[in-house]
Amino acid sequence: MRMFRAALFLMVVSAIGCAGSQPVRLQLPPDARIGILNVLEPQMTHVDVGSLRFNSLTHSYDVDWDIPGYIRRTIENDLRARGHNTFIPLAVDAPEDWKQSMSAGIISAVSAWFPRDLRAFLEQAAEENRLDVIVSVSSFDTARWPQEDCFKIGKSEAATNGYGLFTRTRTLSGLSNLLPVGQNTAAPYANILVAVFQSQPVALAAYGRAPCSKVSLPDFPWGSDLRVLSPTVIQQVRPYVEQLGAEAARTGLRSAGLLP
Repeated sequence: MRMFRAALFLMVVSAIGCAGSQPVRLQLPPDARIGILNVLEPQMTHVDVGSLRFNSLTHSYDVDWDIPGYIRRTIENDLRARGHNTFIPLAVDAPEDWKQSMSAGIISAVSAWFPRDLRAFLEQAAEENRLDVIVSVSSFDTARWPQEDCFKIGKSEAATNGYGLFTRTRTLSGLSNLLPVGQNTAAPYANILVAVFQSQPVALAAYGRAPCSKVSLPDFPWGSDLRVLSPTVIQQVRPYVEQLGAEAARTGLRSAGLLP
């Protein structure tokens, strides 16, 4: 029993050490082969928190933004400026439930422990494609991986997932011109995570996630039905999400030593 407890303690310490370790700065060889595992969802999400919170809603919208493609192109263009690299897309035609599973595994790898199924996939992909490094693009749910002081209500954070728009109607919003607090919120957000994995052996090198956006959409139509966002409002969100996603990508690449 004592040996079992000692072994368990070492496993816990190892897991904590992996999650809290410093980023590893990688050195890519000339003509590096870089795998891109892009499991980011294509739709945007609207999270609305009503003034009394019980009338809150979460709704997804199909959009033609192609945010996964935008971030992939950002990564490839930034790395091409640093050398003649070859990019290999991974699991492009994988089913959505598999992508969701991998996305959850990536969150676990950067925040707690490295899941076995994610490690097995990355090892196989690295061997089959002779990869020097793997870059993943995914999203996260702040209910599972909090983003402190982002959309705080009282002492708790309002949970958001994916990317899109967070709105909150305040009880005193009608007095917003008279009070410094109590104003409505319409803030684009992007819970986008870009992680970099070394290939031999497979291990997390570094990651970057988009910062919390405090920007409010101008002239937001608060008098409209928030259960259905207008096409105009949806298109307003896009450039903010693109900017936040690109920042996540560059933070992850820079932390891994792949960008200056």
